[in-house]
Amino acid sequence: MARQRDVDDQRQRLSEATWAVLTERGLPGLTIRAVAERAGCTTGLVMHAFPTKDALLLHARDLLHTRTRERADAAEARAPGDPERAPTPEQALEAVLLNALSLDAQSVDEARVWVSYLAAALADPTLAERHRAGNRSFVARVERLLGACRPTWAAERIRTEALTLVAVAEGMNTLGAADPETYPPAVQRRSMTDALSRALGPASPERPAADAPAPEVVSAGEGGVRIRSFEEADTEQVVALWAECGLTRPWNDPRRDIARKLTVQPGLFLVGVDAADAVVASAMAGYDGHRGWVNYLAVTPARQGRGDGRALVQEVEQRLLGLGCPKLNLQIREGNEGVMEFYRALGYTRDAAVSFGKRLIADD
Repeated sequence: MARQRDVDDQRQRLSEATWAVLTERGLPGLTIRAVAERAGCTTGLVMHAFPTKDALLLHARDLLHTRTRERADAAEARAPGDPERAPTPEQALEAVLLNALSLDAQSVDEARVWVSYLAAALADPTLAERHRAGNRSFVARVERLLGACRPTWAAERIRTEALTLVAVAEGMNTLGAADPETYPPAVQRRSMTDALSRALGPASPERPAADAPAPEVVSAGEGGVRIRSFEEADTEQVVALWAECGLTRPWNDPRRDIARKLTVQPGLFLVGVDAADAVVASAMAGYDGHRGWVNYLAVTPARQGRGDGRALVQEVEQRLLGLGCPKLNLQIREGNEGVMEFYRALGYTRDAAVSFGKRLIADD
């Protein structure tokens, strides 16, 4: 064990020396001899860890990716001004994008190294592949966060807007490192936040207040029901609907379920309303990046058979498709043959799987 610790400590020392040489001398100055001098060791020791100059270059590129990923993880996890509170999706996205700019000494060093590797990658296929992998990882992060901000957007729109935001971030990062007088931190920040505001739309990047109504996206069901996003004013009608349809259980507090849903993809919580704007149907859906789920599908008994349930399911499917969801799952209690037939008629089939669950928070 002691020998392994020595090896790990030695590699960490060489990594720190490699990064120091990179930031001080740039990529042309990154040599085995320079790293050895900085680490205070022999070139033989450096070559034991990195047998060739190419191996050293790749290690340094991986160091850059690790450093920037760790900073992005930290930025995404903290709410502005309150590190103990989880940020909203909009706050997390803005923090990650601002984190990619050249705003302080550390990020300027990383930007200079990044630009050096970009130039070198143009003539080196191996470095180019590492560079592309790093960029694609950043794009994937921005896509994920943007999708959380705008869950009803189509996957193509999310992809396009994410690529634009990444281009602004990396462009400002490069220009800020190369010409800090023309592109000081204030200019970079303003350019980035303006681009984010345009991408998200007229609303502020901050999440609306808790009592603000969700944006109403209305579609017409075949039975005359209007389908729109849930609004907090609908709460008591929805709870009553669930009780009327036998969906509530003593161990599930329906109001808590609603409050939780409003913090995660609220655009996938739908209600159906009649001509008097009374809630007569509901569906609570979600997408975890792998599978979609639907819960609390309910239609008041007086309107069952008119197509309201079918219309809600179809609206859920369209919204999940817009997020790139490949498959929709749902759970039906054993013995509820009527509901099973309803879903079979919509093209759903029974999966060869057993449902498991574990309660993490008790509602009673």
